[in-house]
Amino acid sequence: MLKKYLGSVLLTLFLMNCAYGQKTTITGIVMDSSANVRLSNASVVLLQAKDSFIVADTRADKEGRFSFQNMNDTARYVLFFSYPKYTDYAHRVSMQEAKNNLFNLNRVNMILKEKLLREVLVKSRASAIKIKGDTTEYTADSFKVQPNATVEDLLKQLPGLQVDQYGNITAQGQKVKKVLVDGEEFFGDDPTLVTRNLRADMIDKVQVYDKKSDAAAFTGIDDGIKDKTINLKIKEDKNHGVFGKIEAGGGTDQHYNVQGMVNAFKGKRKMSVYGTTSDIGRVGLGSADKQKLGDDDRSSSNYDGKGLPRALSGGAHYDKKWNQDKESVNGNYKYNFMNVEGDESTISQNNLPSGFIRSESSSHFQSRNENHRANAKYIHKFDTTSTVTVYADGYTGDSKNASSALSESRRADDSRINTTESSSNSDYKIKTSNINLSWEKKLKKYGRTLSFYFNNSFTDDQADGLSRSETRFYNTSDVQDSSGGLNLHRQMNNTWRGNNLTVNYTEPLSQKLSLLLNYKLGNNESDEDRRSYNLATGTGQTKVDSLFSTKLNSTEWSNQGGAGINYTYRKLIIRANNNVRFIHLDIDNFYQPVALKRNFVNWTPTASLRYSPTQLKNYYFEYSGSNTNPDKTQLLPYRYNNSQLVTYLSNTDLNSSFTHSVKSNYNQVKNMGQTYMGANVSASITSHPIIIASVLDPSSGAYTYRYENLTGNNNSDYSVNVYYGRQIKGWYLNWGLATNGGAMYSKMNSALNRLNYSTYSLSLYTGKEKTKKYGVGLYVTGGYTLNKSSLQPEIRNNYFSYNLYPSAAVYFLKKLELHTDGNYFWQQKTQTFGQNFDRFIWNAWLGYNLLKNDQLTIKVSCNDILNQNNGYSRTANNTLFTENRYTTIRRFFMIGATWSFTKFNNLKQ
Repeated sequence: MLKKYLGSVLLTLFLMNCAYGQKTTITGIVMDSSANVRLSNASVVLLQAKDSFIVADTRADKEGRFSFQNMNDTARYVLFFSYPKYTDYAHRVSMQEAKNNLFNLNRVNMILKEKLLREVLVKSRASAIKIKGDTTEYTADSFKVQPNATVEDLLKQLPGLQVDQYGNITAQGQKVKKVLVDGEEFFGDDPTLVTRNLRADMIDKVQVYDKKSDAAAFTGIDDGIKDKTINLKIKEDKNHGVFGKIEAGGGTDQHYNVQGMVNAFKGKRKMSVYGTTSDIGRVGLGSADKQKLGDDDRSSSNYDGKGLPRALSGGAHYDKKWNQDKESVNGNYKYNFMNVEGDESTISQNNLPSGFIRSESSSHFQSRNENHRANAKYIHKFDTTSTVTVYADGYTGDSKNASSALSESRRADDSRINTTESSSNSDYKIKTSNINLSWEKKLKKYGRTLSFYFNNSFTDDQADGLSRSETRFYNTSDVQDSSGGLNLHRQMNNTWRGNNLTVNYTEPLSQKLSLLLNYKLGNNESDEDRRSYNLATGTGQTKVDSLFSTKLNSTEWSNQGGAGINYTYRKLIIRANNNVRFIHLDIDNFYQPVALKRNFVNWTPTASLRYSPTQLKNYYFEYSGSNTNPDKTQLLPYRYNNSQLVTYLSNTDLNSSFTHSVKSNYNQVKNMGQTYMGANVSASITSHPIIIASVLDPSSGAYTYRYENLTGNNNSDYSVNVYYGRQIKGWYLNWGLATNGGAMYSKMNSALNRLNYSTYSLSLYTGKEKTKKYGVGLYVTGGYTLNKSSLQPEIRNNYFSYNLYPSAAVYFLKKLELHTDGNYFWQQKTQTFGQNFDRFIWNAWLGYNLLKNDQLTIKVSCNDILNQNNGYSRTANNTLFTENRYTTIRRFFMIGATWSFTKFNNLKQ
């Protein structure tokens, strides 16, 4: 009986396997659509329709035939075809339509790109995003934006990218520092000049990658220079014409804003000019009210939100290629003027091994800054093997600053330590220039190259000003027991010169392996004269006060040599190299006096691995090691920076620190859902770090600083970023999770302090647009910050904070449009600062459109409708916690107009 039932069960299972376990073959022939030619070696990728997961990939044979065996006969797939110079093609397949276990596509026609007419162009979502090595490429037309939208509006919708209210771009978890146009710099240091003034409908491709230095890109020798970069490829039919935008407005409290930009593109020649003047915080055409992107040095042309500004700026750009692209030139000029006046107050708490000191100050400041910047690059490719590049830039600046302040410091029991009245003014002028020459040569043997790079830099600056202060000191009974004053006339005259020659050579050892050799000779000279004349002594400018003066001459010579290997095999690239650098430093200090001679040996090993299993997936890992030598201002700090309450001490025995760093990233595309995901991880450990040792006199509140090497403890830091973006039923979604932190050491009154810090943050952007009907968006950032000091672990200064940036646009009655946006910021109170801080800045404008294609818009707008824009910031650094409040731009109304104009020439097909 049992055997009978067992046989029935086995028979049933067999029949089910035959019915449901059948496998099907997909086959076809890839051909040219017009020439009737079979395309051998065409790439064919098979993806799951539901999630774009790659199932298999193959190449067509000599007859153009391809096949995939043993496919599930109930599944749905997408076949993706690509071939050089042909348009990519995607085809959906439902295996339920197969006959006799065979799905035969028969002939798959591919169309030459040059013959593809607009009316027959079929846009495939499967090619919306591609990964090519370290480059992620987006097809712009796959992402819909409103008419007259800017590149910034387009970038907000690209998976893996985020743009905040100031125009700062984050790509793959990293800040974007450069935005290029057709591979060329466009006004250089302010990417928002591109993203906010080029039209989205002009863009063909958006490419995101890490831009290496010219030397590293040519030789493959990693020099550590990498900037996250976006390159915008212009559509051919949008590269011939004139376009631009002009905006003007006036408002309450005498606020005004006028700006304009005109661009003339003609194939391989681009020209642009712009100008702007305003008192609403715009210091350039691309800048928002603060946090200019791509200009990390806080130069005088930047406005950080403090004070009430008046600004004037202008610029010009020109680039051109000719002689069959063998020659090219790129030039930029920018002018900036800004006058800022305002008030600020600061509260700070410095935690000591026992107790703390609390300080408060209030000040009035005024500054006037004017500068000119220019750069030019000329490239000549004499043939396919030899390229010469000449680059030059220059900067001149003139800054006049004045301030007056009142401050006081108190003990933990609220008794006064000191009070200070101070004032200062200065006139500072600077000139810098750089001239760089390079020659890159490919020799007869494939892969053998020789290159030379000669870089020269020159800087001169001068300053003249007065510094006055009067300080009163109090005993523990809060009774004044002494006072002191300073009245200094300060003068400065400095020069710096730098010259570096680099020679690189590459030699192929096999088809997969190559050798990289490099040598670098460097020389840096400086002559620094920083004098203070103590007017309080009655000697005037007849005698230098050496306690507040520095005169240094320094000379540095360095020799660096290194070797590396580069291994490439199919989808794998491995690189490893090591450099050793010998440095000799001579410093003569005239006012102390000290004659210092130091020698340093630096090692910089690096190794990297990149693996790209498919065009939609990429893995990368890198290790690097490097020495950090003590700076001359750490060995012999400027006495010029001393004051009654601050003294810097020298330490000529400082040694180098060494940092081990690792980083890894991963990214992947699932094109059918326009999905992009990835992660970045990095960490570093610094041994023998150079730390600052502070000594605070509790009786006077005076600080003494000295740099030291720390032995037995290491500084460390880490960061993790995970990002994800996709489109869901017309909604664009980008989100990122990040955490970073570490441990940093310092000394306070000889006690070692370990600061453990970490942040956990979430960022999210979602939005949806329907052309000429509506657009909504929400950008959210939030996180938790932890700071723990080993000196006083019981003091907690951890806090939550978040920002909300909602925005909406509504188009109605054909010609009217309403736009509104807001910024809500909230920060939790801490043990040091006992109140939560929050504010909501709400802006809106109503526009009426005129002319053809709505090119002219009349606007009525209101900035900070609720009048809550209170200048505020809070920071934590080692044992010091600071809260800052300041004057800033508040509510105003404005009426104005914006004219966007375009005239593109029709091209012959």
